[in-house]
Amino acid sequence: MNWLAQYFMNPGFVLPGLALASIPILIHILSRLRYRRVRFAAMEFLLQSEEMNRRRLILEQLLLLLLRVLAVLLMMFLIARFVLDPSRLLILGGASVHHVVILDDTMSLRDRTDGKPIFDRAISTLEQMLAQGRENSASARVTILKMTDPSRPIVSDRRLNAALFQELSPLLRNLKCSYRSATPVAALEVARDALANEAGVTPQVHILTDLRAADWTGRPEVTAALESLKSIEAEVTIVQLLRESHANVAIEQLTADSLTIARGVPWRINLRIRNFGTTVAEGLRGVIRIDGNAIPAGLLVPDIEPGAVVDLSQDLVLQAEGRHQIEVRLDDDSLPEDSRRFIAVDVTDRRRVLIVDDEGLQEDAGFVSAAISADPELTGIVVDLRTSQVVASTDLSVYDVIYLMNVRDLPADATQLLAEFVEQGGGIVWYPGDQASLEWYNSTLRAKETRLFPVPLLALSGEADSGARGREAELEAIVFEKHPIFEVYNLPDSPFDDVIQMSRWFRVAAEWERNDVRRNDGVKTLARSSRTADPVIFEHQSGKGRILTFLTGAGRRWGNWPIAPAAPGYVVMHLLIHPYLQRPSELIQQLEIDSPLKWQWPVSDYQDTVEVYLPEPESTDDPSADTFVRLQAGFAESSLQTLPRQGSGAEPEESNEPLYAVTIDQADRPGVYRVRRFTPEGNSRDVYLTMNVPVTESQLLLADPAEMTQQGKLEHVKVLDADAAASLTGGDKGRELRWILLGLLIAILISEQLLSLHMSYHPEVVK
Repeated sequence: MNWLAQYFMNPGFVLPGLALASIPILIHILSRLRYRRVRFAAMEFLLQSEEMNRRRLILEQLLLLLLRVLAVLLMMFLIARFVLDPSRLLILGGASVHHVVILDDTMSLRDRTDGKPIFDRAISTLEQMLAQGRENSASARVTILKMTDPSRPIVSDRRLNAALFQELSPLLRNLKCSYRSATPVAALEVARDALANEAGVTPQVHILTDLRAADWTGRPEVTAALESLKSIEAEVTIVQLLRESHANVAIEQLTADSLTIARGVPWRINLRIRNFGTTVAEGLRGVIRIDGNAIPAGLLVPDIEPGAVVDLSQDLVLQAEGRHQIEVRLDDDSLPEDSRRFIAVDVTDRRRVLIVDDEGLQEDAGFVSAAISADPELTGIVVDLRTSQVVASTDLSVYDVIYLMNVRDLPADATQLLAEFVEQGGGIVWYPGDQASLEWYNSTLRAKETRLFPVPLLALSGEADSGARGREAELEAIVFEKHPIFEVYNLPDSPFDDVIQMSRWFRVAAEWERNDVRRNDGVKTLARSSRTADPVIFEHQSGKGRILTFLTGAGRRWGNWPIAPAAPGYVVMHLLIHPYLQRPSELIQQLEIDSPLKWQWPVSDYQDTVEVYLPEPESTDDPSADTFVRLQAGFAESSLQTLPRQGSGAEPEESNEPLYAVTIDQADRPGVYRVRRFTPEGNSRDVYLTMNVPVTESQLLLADPAEMTQQGKLEHVKVLDADAAASLTGGDKGRELRWILLGLLIAILISEQLLSLHMSYHPEVVK
């Protein structure tokens, strides 16, 4: 009876049906035996007449018998639900079926149920489907794709047989679920391309997934990709591996104001924690590890309402110079991978700031220097005070921030050095002062190639437009926008913003548009005067660096900002300016795990050897995972330079210099990586990469299958539970022949009735 299960959904009705099909034959035989032959004269005449029509009558009787037998057999086939795999139609033309299986290996499949990752269930379900398909399909072909990397199939267009199953079994069991995020679109497009233009082949697509709402519901591009499979007449089966959503709390962000700090100075990290579940997250605890060692003070996390976000901050003090890795980890839940996050920091002895002040007494510079470097042991900042004459001969790359105060103008070479300093990530603070050359500020500094100054200056407040001097403006307060450097002024009930009084400031040109949105030039207005609403503080960006511009004074000649009672706010503001403008470290990069990491650089910058030190794997990961690899870079496909040179923040420029390129496929798990390259002189240079999991995979809410299939014309798509997943045989299309069988039955019954009517005796009625 087992062999019948290959062809019938209800094989128990087959043998009784065959027995019933013999009844018309028995009736025919018995009906021919019930007559006794008696010869008489009239019969001789009839026999002669019958001899003429005997052959026709025998054929009609046999045809009638056949129709009755077929009618009984078709009824049995309908009741037993006869199915036929298109792969078994080889005798009718060589048709086959091509199965494309899409295996969801995104990070959400690491979600655990019964203590095991859902990905394990995906693998076992796929093995079961392959095993059943191997037994039930003689000419099926199979392609298996990973959702995160569909361009590299696990197996491509292979005949499904015992040999392939034996080859795939160990390969599938060694597969690891990735930490990446991916939508089904790319995999569906690859599946469509693989199945298109295959004549005589029945296309089938199977998707093994957890069916998260974030991936499948409300995604027009996914619906369009599913609908495109209808154009090639492909059936789509989505195998849902999970029935119930799990609660999940994730660390959504781990950031810091700066990734380069001075030793012994408090360094603040900022956390954003989100509750993706539907119940309150209570009793959460966290731990912070520095270079793998947990600090004594734990992380206190308040209760988080469903869907809510909590922002936390923690101050750390690092005493050892060098680069350090910080890990923040919450208590494990069903998806522990997003409950930890990494960041790296470069610790130096001191950070350096250059103050350029051309005012003779340098009073303004003294106030700023005292604010940020009164005690370098506390602030970690050392200030160098210079005049503008030495800018052109100074190595600006050693400074994080440059203050330019009371500068009339600068020579062209010094201006170009400042522009390059900002392009490479340095920060500038402008305090023009009353000796500023408006023509130089408005033309040279605002030129397209420099973009060092944000606005066109008109004149000092308190001076008539005609240029008359001496009349002081009325005292005004400053109204601050919300901004990181104005944190002390943005606090509720802050006393510091009300005590600031300005007496003079530069006014901008009347024709300059005051509305930042309408102007749309990248310049942001950060503060205005309280009475006249004149803009007095600005921010804009050039390359990788930021520029802050104060049109008021840094000293006490134009206001009381640096002296009591406003002095505390002044000090805090300048201490916040440094990390905000500080040059980003070229030695530390923060990334999310995505597609394979690709690097390229000019051959004159580094050699082609790359050494990668990988993080230690978690205990739940593969214990045989690499912790060190040495890679050899090759030449990039294009000879045009597409990346800035190392140490330069300038926009990429085309160059005929060849490029080295390397792909670091091993950067596929969270942690801190150290990538070492070598200069042409043989000196090593390390870059630290912090790789964190994508937060888009943390939303574990499942999609409603009925709602998902109603999003478009998806009648060719069905959703099955993993326990009911079909094997890799022919699909329903072309398999269950109930409509064909029903049509044949009706045709045979009609034919049987017509033939019976024709063969029966109908005497003519005499009128």
